[in-house]
Amino acid sequence: MKQSTEDLLNQITNYINEILQDQQGTGLSVSIVKDKDIIYSKGFGHSRIQPDMKPINGDTMMSIQSISKNFMALSIMQLAGKGLIALDDPVVQHLPYFRTRDKQQSDTITIRHLLTHTAGFPSELGIANMIAPNVREIFSDTPTEFQEALDYYQLTEEEIDRIESREDITRWFQKVELEYPVGQGWNYCTDSYVILADLFEKVSGSQWETHLKEEILTPLNMNRTTSNPDRVQQDKNSARYYLGKERVETPFPKNPISAPIGYLYSTANDLANYLAFHLNKEPEILSSGLIEEMQTPFHLVSEEWQFGSDVRSYGLAWFTDKHKGHRIVEHGGGQMAVRSLMTILPELELGVVVLLNFDGTAHHDICDKIIDLFIEA
Repeated sequence: MKQSTEDLLNQITNYINEILQDQQGTGLSVSIVKDKDIIYSKGFGHSRIQPDMKPINGDTMMSIQSISKNFMALSIMQLAGKGLIALDDPVVQHLPYFRTRDKQQSDTITIRHLLTHTAGFPSELGIANMIAPNVREIFSDTPTEFQEALDYYQLTEEEIDRIESREDITRWFQKVELEYPVGQGWNYCTDSYVILADLFEKVSGSQWETHLKEEILTPLNMNRTTSNPDRVQQDKNSARYYLGKERVETPFPKNPISAPIGYLYSTANDLANYLAFHLNKEPEILSSGLIEEMQTPFHLVSEEWQFGSDVRSYGLAWFTDKHKGHRIVEHGGGQMAVRSLMTILPELELGVVVLLNFDGTAHHDICDKIIDLFIEA
């Protein structure tokens, strides 16, 4: 006998409550899109536990980390839709100062290579994250931790202090040695998405954040999504992040120059609206053909990103996979005590958003459970 939607959603609530039993006050928010509607929006636990407990809900503003890359990619696709760029344009066509140590090689790197993490870059560059304004606070557990982080990434304090713009990040890449021939491998290089923002701004003549608000967030009714960390910190319904069993509050994730790699903030409900757009291709802020191109596998991911799947691939800021015979299109994010995940199953017209303010894998467990229940229903 077919389950009613109400029974299905009750099972989801019960499962999440079980997951949260050991979380000591921290919390998560979940939204589910079916067809064109948000059919489930709930918060569990708390967005803040100090100095006062504050309940979390579907409108709580939270860091979404690498989900931010999807918004950068969508912006680039909008430029392509207007004919201002082609994805296979060499980056140097639009940013003549872009190069790596091997200029001959890097002159062949295209916009598509940046979007798909196939440019040849190493994955552990660190430059985009290490310029965070509170980076010294992040690496302050021991007197030497900040210097150890610099040494790990082969950076100097003077080097990161010189970065004042996205163009500076692009120019910094001249010291990078490619790890594999352009287009012939896959390495998740978060820093490359700052180059995309630089390219976007040089081609469009406008600040990326302005475009994001006017051409993406406002049309999609994502009114509680922003790149402004001050706005989020001042909002009474916004999360803080707690690490480990001791629930130690972590430094607030903020990094305006590197916003496109992982420093946007959103809510479960806003991201549900975003998934509804990707599922239904309306409102038409991007053609359906270009939306499909974003969701199309481009290259198999490296072994450490396969998670047991031999078909897991990367498109244009989307991971693609199969689950029980169904196509999965998703992107997650994480840093210290931030966890985020948005997933769509196009054939089921299903979208799931899970945002946490604690570390661990609960976001994947919850998403998998929701998907399984809908597949079996």
